[in-house]
Amino acid sequence: MISPEVLSCYARLFVGRRNDYAVQQEDGRYRRAGRSLTYTLLEEHLLGVQTLGTYVIDEQGTCRFAVLDADQADGITVLVGVQERLHQDGIPSYLEASRRGCHLWVFCDRLVKASHLRRWLLPSCPAWNVEFYPKQDESQAGYGSLIRLPLGLHRLSGRRYNFFTLQPDDPPRRVPVARSLEGTLAWLSTIERARMPDEDTLPPLPKGWEQDPQQSLAKTPGSVTTSPKATIEDWCRSQDPYQVISRYVRLDVRGLGCCPFGEHHSDHKDSHPSFRVYRPRRPGGSCWYCYTWGKGGNVFDFLCLYHRLDARTLWRRILAGETF
Repeated sequence: MISPEVLSCYARLFVGRRNDYAVQQEDGRYRRAGRSLTYTLLEEHLLGVQTLGTYVIDEQGTCRFAVLDADQADGITVLVGVQERLHQDGIPSYLEASRRGCHLWVFCDRLVKASHLRRWLLPSCPAWNVEFYPKQDESQAGYGSLIRLPLGLHRLSGRRYNFFTLQPDDPPRRVPVARSLEGTLAWLSTIERARMPDEDTLPPLPKGWEQDPQQSLAKTPGSVTTSPKATIEDWCRSQDPYQVISRYVRLDVRGLGCCPFGEHHSDHKDSHPSFRVYRPRRPGGSCWYCYTWGKGGNVFDFLCLYHRLDARTLWRRILAGETF
């Protein structure tokens, strides 16, 4: 039994939208619940009964936190560097382990518009392969991006990922903030919130960043494209090719990587990078090409091929709120 006081502290830190949430499936994907999030559900999440995700932007278009998500092998190193720079600016932040890398959380001292938060912290995101939440401004349609609530069991790995500090040993050593769930929940009350600057003191985002440069299929099951009236073309326009495809293909800064469709290569494996992701000439258009195979397409085409699904099945699953 987790006390209401602890659950209230947890909710004030981590819960974005209150009138809906998502449930993680056994394969790691999420399905939108379509009902309000309650303390009972949060308790079940923390006890491992089910695993929940929260929509970062709430019903009023405001946020209570920002998260940087680095899934690559050196993700911890990257985010520790960001944490050090934020600390120099007087901004407290907190590291959380994840299945494939690391998260860095910044908690706001008040609810702020998503656009305000993005203008403040998105420039701290070090590279396009580090995801920044919130991914959208409050003016965009749909629920926006989703992130797994901390301290629950990841359904795919069966593990609970804790907050930690990095000790300067040789090599550096991760030390959990507490050795038990109860200790970690007690530690949450010590978290410091960052003081938000006034909106009129912030510079505009660099050109091209205003329209959600980091939107990812993998963690946005509540986006506008789940509408039954949406088309595949609408959905493709709402996605960022780099963020979607880089979850399946390791890409360099030029968007080059090894083609994942090895059966079309002479040795059944692309040993030399021949696959490229690029900005489409028109939103939602062709954005990838394999020079060896001589084939390309849009984001939807890529997912059909990668998951070996026909277009109707993939589209039905996207409309149902599943993620890939």
